[in-house]
Amino acid sequence: MGFRFLLFPFQWGYILIVSVRKLLYAIGIKKRWGFDVPVICIGNLNAGGSGKTPHTKYVANLLVEKGYNVSIIMRGYKRNTSGFIHCNKNHNVAEIGDEAYEYVRGLDENINVFVCERRRKGIREILKKVPSTDVILMDDGYQHLDVKAGLYILLTDYLNPYWKDHVLPVGKLRECKSAKKRADVIIVSKTPKVFSPIIGRDLIEKIKPGHHQNIAFSYLDYGKPVRVYSDSPVKLEIPDNTYSIFLLCGIANPYPLEEYLKRSCVELYAHKYPDHYSFKLRDIEKLADDFKSHMMKSKVIFTTEKDVARLMLPEIKEKLVDLPFFYIPVTVGIHESKEFNLDKLIIDYVGKNCKNS
Repeated sequence: MGFRFLLFPFQWGYILIVSVRKLLYAIGIKKRWGFDVPVICIGNLNAGGSGKTPHTKYVANLLVEKGYNVSIIMRGYKRNTSGFIHCNKNHNVAEIGDEAYEYVRGLDENINVFVCERRRKGIREILKKVPSTDVILMDDGYQHLDVKAGLYILLTDYLNPYWKDHVLPVGKLRECKSAKKRADVIIVSKTPKVFSPIIGRDLIEKIKPGHHQNIAFSYLDYGKPVRVYSDSPVKLEIPDNTYSIFLLCGIANPYPLEEYLKRSCVELYAHKYPDHYSFKLRDIEKLADDFKSHMMKSKVIFTTEKDVARLMLPEIKEKLVDLPFFYIPVTVGIHESKEFNLDKLIIDYVGKNCKNS
């Protein structure tokens, strides 16, 4: 705990502000807005690290495969612009943020991506500009109470679940743990790929889901590394335990990736920075110098798909373009369950509420 006890008075003040805000919505002083299209909210209680982006991709791809026109809306964290923007591949990370950049770079071209600080305003604009939209996904929209979504999906990290955390500023929770009651589905993310049903039952007991809630368990599936600075997606095959790996990342929770890489290398040298970190030239120069001075011949530099957006500045590219520099794509898998089928729930919800069905 350390000196965190000194922060508890500030935590109580934060909880009071959040509680009053929620009360204003509950008694109708502040209005919640619904829309004529299905809205799926994918969010969390903690401040980052639970895997919202890969889970949003999972839902988007699932619905596109069923023929739906999907739009995604998010804030566009750390962008230097403001207001509503319809994102495309001509935008850079400074204009739309790293997560939106990752979406437009990696998702089907038919999936529309938007950034807007005010989700209600953003959804209205989406329906004006893209009236063919069948369903809207709100990435990180759990705390946006002015939008009344039809399906709430709450993520919590397997190793850092919300019930072990504290509300800001003592911990990383943006709301009290009781806010999990708003969720229709709670997904425990980043579980092991080989997952025991016994562990699943233990987690369900800790969550204590309500009668209206379903529980799912997901895992991260890492793909073959892809060359960062290449017009063609050159992929890399690495024999197990023959390489030294240098990792460059600025994400909230790099632990699962580090554990994955440790199983495939002789040594792992991690250059880790905070989430959404804007890499400085000196950071890249240090990485490049460390890499070049390392004695082992079989060596490679990896980063994450999310970090690629912040590594496209010309001065950074110049330092890394001639090095073996790859990003590791990641997708989400859902553990099968006899009790609950997540895909079916999502598809059924959209099918029943989509005006174009």
